[in-house]
Amino acid sequence: MQHDAAFSHRGYLLNCAPARAGDGSYQPYVVISRSSDGELVANRFFPSDLRFRNEGEAIAHARDWAVRWIDASNVTV
Repeated sequence: MQHDAAFSHRGYLLNCAPARAGDGSYQPYVVISRSSDGELVANRFFPSDLRFRNEGEAIAHARDWAVRWIDASNVTV
């Protein structure tokens, strides 16, 4: 099943497309950029042993982390 891995939050674009591991699991990953100009703000590689059985779970993990990171940071758009 293909999940939508792109989200927006408080003026940022979150691309949470996970990487597929050789064993069929998914590793979460997120790229955060500003909506206004597309400038890269952060990218987060999660530990290689953090894997999920399906794509949706990996996307949800990356999205949750990114939303919390944006909300907790003092970065402004």
